[in-house]
Amino acid sequence: MEIGPSTSRSCGTRFLPPPLRTSREMNPMFHAKEFYRAKPASPWLRRPRDAMPLTRAWCLLAVVFFCASNLFAQRLALTDVQAQPVTGPGPGLRIALGGTVNSDMAVAQRDTRDYPQSNSNPLFATSVPFNGTISYESIGFNPGFRFDFAPGYRLNEWINFEFETGCIYNTVESYTITGNGTFTGVGGNPNLNGTMKLDADGYLLQVPLMVNVEFSYPIGDGWRPFVGAGGGGMFQKLTVSTISGTINYQGDFNQSNFMGAWEAFLGCGYQVAPGFDVSIAYRLDGVLSPDFGGYTMQNFYTQAVEFEMNWRF
Repeated sequence: MEIGPSTSRSCGTRFLPPPLRTSREMNPMFHAKEFYRAKPASPWLRRPRDAMPLTRAWCLLAVVFFCASNLFAQRLALTDVQAQPVTGPGPGLRIALGGTVNSDMAVAQRDTRDYPQSNSNPLFATSVPFNGTISYESIGFNPGFRFDFAPGYRLNEWINFEFETGCIYNTVESYTITGNGTFTGVGGNPNLNGTMKLDADGYLLQVPLMVNVEFSYPIGDGWRPFVGAGGGGMFQKLTVSTISGTINYQGDFNQSNFMGAWEAFLGCGYQVAPGFDVSIAYRLDGVLSPDFGGYTMQNFYTQAVEFEMNWRF
């Protein structure tokens, strides 16, 4: 029986030689890549495309946190002899981050006219007529955050001056209106009879520009309670885009101002190293009758609790 490379005479079956494989297909890495590209049987085995960038980002954050924690631990391990306070005059820097809570922003006047007002558009909208009387309008805010950057100059260990700036950010939560009448061109129930509280979308950005004076008193073991106050100005930008709830309409409010402002604060610091301490502070900021494009608000207040880092050079 003679069997050739391509036929079998005994069984009549034709055998074809295996196809020639390219050098690329003979490379084992090619099959590994093809296996990786294949859709796995379980969705839990799939790796998202952005897994590596996210992993690298988390690793970088972990390294930064580890280094910062290690440095902080070394600072805390300083002896009492090393940790002598910096008491002489010189420059300093405060950096702080914390949470904020705003008071409601109630409207005091519209176009220099007091409340109540008749047949005027509701706040946030110029294309929604209201037929009736409005006696009260206010804006509510969600809790937000605050960041401070404040270079300064220390006269001695008790008195410090600083120039404070940064940002305060809160999103708009609600719009409250009190009156009697009917809205035109809105979705939902257009009738107002009493007080209506509606959901609102938008934000309030504030940038303080303050000159503060701080009075502190070291009480030993690195502790330093302090109080202070300051004044200056506050830039504010208020936007509102959507009103929803009992009625629904699109807002078009986008106004900004720069008004006089003041600040009072108190807290307590702890010296971690010579020329460096950390502190917890409570701050109260007030803006005097902020005005947004013809809407004069009542005095507006922002409260904040911050974690602060202070360098004394």
